[in-house]
Amino acid sequence: MLIPGAGPTAYGLGKSGWVTLSFSDAAAIPVDLLHDWIRESYRKEDGEEDDGGEEDDGGEEDARHAGGRLTTRIDAGAITAVDEDVLPDRIAGAILGLAIGDALGYPHEFHSVAQVRREIGPDGITGFLRLKDPRFTRPFIVGTDHPPGTFTDDTQMSLAVAAALIAHGHDEREALMQDMGRRFVDWYFADDNDRSPGAATGTACEALRDGAHWRDSGVKTSKGCGANMRVAPIGLFFDDLDVVADVARDCARITHGHPCGVEGAAAAALCVAYALRGHAPTDIHAGVWPHIVGRGATALEVLWQRLPRVLDRPPGEVLVELEQNPDGLGEGWVAEEAIASALYCVWRHPDDFRACVLEASNTDGDSDSIACIAGGISGARLGFSRLPAEFVAGVERSALLHDVAARLVAARRRP
Repeated sequence: MLIPGAGPTAYGLGKSGWVTLSFSDAAAIPVDLLHDWIRESYRKEDGEEDDGGEEDDGGEEDARHAGGRLTTRIDAGAITAVDEDVLPDRIAGAILGLAIGDALGYPHEFHSVAQVRREIGPDGITGFLRLKDPRFTRPFIVGTDHPPGTFTDDTQMSLAVAAALIAHGHDEREALMQDMGRRFVDWYFADDNDRSPGAATGTACEALRDGAHWRDSGVKTSKGCGANMRVAPIGLFFDDLDVVADVARDCARITHGHPCGVEGAAAAALCVAYALRGHAPTDIHAGVWPHIVGRGATALEVLWQRLPRVLDRPPGEVLVELEQNPDGLGEGWVAEEAIASALYCVWRHPDDFRACVLEASNTDGDSDSIACIAGGISGARLGFSRLPAEFVAGVERSALLHDVAARLVAARRRP
């Protein structure tokens, strides 16, 4: 989503420099992670640098004092295979779930939690609202009003990704990404693109229209959450988790080139993939780590390490600007904050879809994107059968979402 006052090059956190470990720290950290860090240190000593942009204040301190809370790799034998009997239910749960979360969070975006509780009710958002609900006194949202249940560009782009996978998911990567880029352009210049897409996405779609290759179209310095809010279908489609991560990275590169944008997309797709296999949030968190560590997305690594330590703290302390609480997870406007915040909500409510997406929706920041990502993860794990019936009935284009889920299942199973 569009960040007020920020253009497509406004995002720039990145490498935090050297990580130093005391012997007590090192003793608590898994050996394979120490090896990874040693290899990374040699790489930097040889003159190779991350392309992560500006210094990430505070990241070095977090990494130094992780105190053994870094996540370990899940053994390959412990990764649950996809249960074909429940696959249709879980894929439908993910597609409907991401759209429901998106639609719940949409009216809350740009309104503070305090304002929503004051003007809507003490529990904030509890169901679908009209975008310009007359009870809101500020800010005035320009553009089209939308009825309750309307989803945003987050779901629209997720559907474009799903359509590309249905058409070309088993083809060569180039064919898949070319088709995905074309679908993004078609959507961006369509009449129903009236839901505040991000600036980087717009810049990239214009470049694609003008002939840029998909690998060159993305804004290299952008790490907005516009990439990781759309990759859930990738996590639903592929069996191989390395392929899930790589396709999500390529999907991100079409519009967002910053390492946190790219790896944030990989993390989001992997969360869905692990959820599809029925893994608990603890294992989802652990499984994602080895795929994202050491790839230049230092700010993402910092928040991923921090996440388990803040689960017992309320959203009002955690899902806030990092300037307000440097030990929180941020407001979700950028990729690393969006995926960490979404998994925070899933982790706190692992068996309650409603509580998960409502917690994600009632935030000061990018509420629709956090809830969209959280809804996709929770829906993939719990399945369509456990989504609230009123949310399923009230979300925009519910029948289309069902159809896309069914076609995604069929395409995944196609030889």
